[in-house]
Amino acid sequence: MSVIVRYGHSIDAVMQETPPDPIPVDSPNPVERESDRPPEAAPERVQFEFTGSGSEYFKIWIVNVLLTILTLGIYSAWAKVRRLRYFYNNTRLAGSSFDFHGSPVAILIGRAIAVILILLLQVPFLNLAVLLLYLGALPWLLYRSFRFHLANTSYRNLRFNFAGAVGGAYRALALPLGIVLGAAALGGLLVAIGGIAGKIFGIAIIVIAVLSLYVLGPYLQFRMRRYFTQGAELGASGFAFHVKALEYYVPYAVAFAFMMLLGALLSGVLAVVAGVSMGDLTDLKDLEHKSVGAMVVLFGLIACFYFAMLAIGPIIIAMVQNVVWRGTSLAEKRFHSDLRVPGFVKLWMIVTFLTIITLGLYRPFAAVKLAKMRVEAMAWTGAPDDMVAILRAGNQRAVGSEVADLMNVDIGI
Repeated sequence: MSVIVRYGHSIDAVMQETPPDPIPVDSPNPVERESDRPPEAAPERVQFEFTGSGSEYFKIWIVNVLLTILTLGIYSAWAKVRRLRYFYNNTRLAGSSFDFHGSPVAILIGRAIAVILILLLQVPFLNLAVLLLYLGALPWLLYRSFRFHLANTSYRNLRFNFAGAVGGAYRALALPLGIVLGAAALGGLLVAIGGIAGKIFGIAIIVIAVLSLYVLGPYLQFRMRRYFTQGAELGASGFAFHVKALEYYVPYAVAFAFMMLLGALLSGVLAVVAGVSMGDLTDLKDLEHKSVGAMVVLFGLIACFYFAMLAIGPIIIAMVQNVVWRGTSLAEKRFHSDLRVPGFVKLWMIVTFLTIITLGLYRPFAAVKLAKMRVEAMAWTGAPDDMVAILRAGNQRAVGSEVADLMNVDIGI
């Protein structure tokens, strides 16, 4: 699993209360009062932790970049393996770290397939057939990619596994995508063979189908995440997914509201600036300087608006992480995520700014800082003994480490 994080310790402190009056022993049918019962202990949490450092990862990152350039991109597969191993090895749970065992060759094969598909899409008369072939194979490719990543991820030398069936991937994508693609195909047919009214109606159907992709986006993400989580296993223990589809829309609704609020604020400020500027223009003295000043303010406001729009991405990332992991369990023990949205957005904006002004050299430091905040916001609400039991059961079941076969290629989609 590409996302693995730390969790907090149990809280055993109990508030002291004045002892209640005892119930007489000879009282008939004495009733136990609620205040007499000892309070339930809070569920124990095993916190994830991240031990990586920006300076350490910078050395790996800069070598990866240089070798990828020198080999015209071929080394990028090996660069990905080195990157994943670094982040997995520095993600710890209950004192032990994760590991990634993926083959760079399998990743390179997957990328070669992706490049061939992109090139074929540029060929006239072939692009439509290739696109349909790609869409038909997309669930299968996702299924193989899930298998590859989980089979090559381990914790305490016990491999993860993906037990989901390829048919589940088709079911997860077929319903929403089938509706959209069917509507788009109908619209295209009407445009091709219909009269004027038919063409207008067909264009309207195509536009609606395209817009519906934005509406169905969170639902597609929900269905694929549910398929992935329910098929994932650690040893003999499976993961479970308890999230409802509507919960996936909340982060996007919040991000959309934030975007609308930014637009309203910008419009209001621009109206005020425009009014002040028009008032200044009535005074012909220093007209040129005042116009330049107004333009500087205008462009400054627009730049601030677009920079603030960068917050939409981290808002969605933070809220989706909390929704997903609070609704995920392993061996009937829930995970927990308490990633603070304002703090994550603030950090995202700072590292983005530093990455821009350093011409990208701050990127490895940014990656480590963001990973640390995301990982350390997470926990597993089980005891260390529960994890030991999971690992023992997994080791008893496993007869050996099954390495993903050549067909388990990793395709970045």
